[in-house]
Amino acid sequence: MSKTDSASTRAKGSPLLLVLFAVALVPTFLVGYAVGAGSASVVGGFVALFSLLAFLGGPLRPDLRLAAALSPLLLFAAIVPRLLGEVSRPAAIAVIVVIVFVAALLPVRGPRFVTVGLGLGMVTLFAYGMALLGPVGPWQVVVAAVTGVVIAVLLRVLLGISDPSKATRAKIADVLDAEVPDLDAAFDTWLADGRRRWLGAALGAASRYRLALRSAEAIQRAGRAELDEALASARTRAEGLAERIRAKKPAPEASAEQAASGTRLLSDASAALDAVERAVDERDTSRVPLADRHHRLREAVLQPSVRLRSIQVRHAVRTAFGLLLALVLTSYLPPGDPLVATALMTTFGILQASWRATLSKARPRVIGLLAGAALSAVIVLVVPTPYLPVVAGVALLIGLWNMMARPTYAYTFMVVVTVGFNASLRHTDPVHTLVEYALLTLAAATIGVVIGFAVVPGLRPEPLQRRIVTARVETAGALRALTEPGSATSPETVALNRAAARARAELTPDREQLDDDQLAELDRYRAALNDLSTLGTTAALTAPEHLSAALDVLDDRTPPAPARPDRDEAPEGLEPVLTGLANQVRTTEENLLAALPA
Repeated sequence: MSKTDSASTRAKGSPLLLVLFAVALVPTFLVGYAVGAGSASVVGGFVALFSLLAFLGGPLRPDLRLAAALSPLLLFAAIVPRLLGEVSRPAAIAVIVVIVFVAALLPVRGPRFVTVGLGLGMVTLFAYGMALLGPVGPWQVVVAAVTGVVIAVLLRVLLGISDPSKATRAKIADVLDAEVPDLDAAFDTWLADGRRRWLGAALGAASRYRLALRSAEAIQRAGRAELDEALASARTRAEGLAERIRAKKPAPEASAEQAASGTRLLSDASAALDAVERAVDERDTSRVPLADRHHRLREAVLQPSVRLRSIQVRHAVRTAFGLLLALVLTSYLPPGDPLVATALMTTFGILQASWRATLSKARPRVIGLLAGAALSAVIVLVVPTPYLPVVAGVALLIGLWNMMARPTYAYTFMVVVTVGFNASLRHTDPVHTLVEYALLTLAAATIGVVIGFAVVPGLRPEPLQRRIVTARVETAGALRALTEPGSATSPETVALNRAAARARAELTPDREQLDDDQLAELDRYRAALNDLSTLGTTAALTAPEHLSAALDVLDDRTPPAPARPDRDEAPEGLEPVLTGLANQVRTTEENLLAALPA
């Protein structure tokens, strides 16, 4: 059995989703009924849950700024489609399609906006499709939605007030000890969270450590040196420093001795860890000033622009079209059908940016549907109807507990939840509910897996092989432009950096069928290009001469070669790290192009 399989079988459930479900819904129900929202408080509760999902993910101050900007859009999404649907369903469907299109495009702004788009889409679909137990007026819907958003903001404050910068420290610590660190996300989070000097110094040193360590590991794999002991010592020390960064008030710790090594790269790694330790010990909380020109450059490097033939735009078009089909399909169901929201959210959840990711989302839902249908049939036969709410409540707890780690298991019990609650609270026929649930879930899977990818062939991106080469060429061009005197913030250079960031964002499999090894190689290629862009930008603005050798490798002027372990021949500063990254990019690119189908 592979390691991946072993890890999956050991996956354990988590109470996180269950806790969020309780802390968001319960207070919103209580407050909603108290202020007169009536049964619309159910809508308010789920608005609170999905709004909180959108507001979580970063340090407190940036999250609150995001909440202030996003709250009007969330309120519009929760209120307008539902009220408009009572007057004109086609108009409501048109508004929902536009909102979902925007939600699917939001992740283009960065990893932080993945949950923002998810929360916005879920708020829209659930508020529109949720069937209530009694009649409600328009103002009750408005009051419920406002209550939900306010509760979500208050909960975000309560969850983060004791340690506002915890997420920033965690992302920077991940650069030291995570298996696949996200340097871009750490840098962007640090910029958004006040640019504390000690965290910036720790991030810069941690990135130098990881790149030196990566180059040393390449030497180890090539059999150029025996570095097992030194590498283990460096990783152990890095893990200890990462825990000190994560801690709000770390205890003082004596410096660890780095094992001796015969490679300059591990000496550089040790020096970088020394710099991390100094930053952690000093904890200088002053702010690092950042000129407006650096803000523009940061946006160009970290936030790619959008073009028509991009995976993100095609995903947004597919998502909007898929939801349009689901909305038209569910419009033929009777008014107040309790499974409308389930069908819409299932479609939204299945639709992903790539074919492979869409299949991975659809598979557990379909398997869970089959298993849940069998389990529900047994329960309906043996459990009296008055006890179905108890069974559904237990199934809800089990489903939420396992949703993150074992989705197939969770979706199995969510079928029981749907059948049990609707049969008992809405007095529907359980067999009819089960059949309708199955048909709608299969329709959602069909829309996501088949129809969604067939309707926008004109927006299909270029072949992956061409995108791989383009990402390297565009990144090299952007870095070379930065080395020209006085050109760092010129419109042309900013445009080149945006194009390079966009090209790196396109390194996602589309219809290409990649195995696990190829996917891992593609991830390494993308990570190396991102790291090279981030550190190369720093080098270009401070010491552009350190970039020349790396750019020659990227531009095909010199062949890729492993970093040399000879201490006396290794250059100083960032140059060996940048050159090692460029070598890794070229070598990984050659491996990918050789392995991918023509």
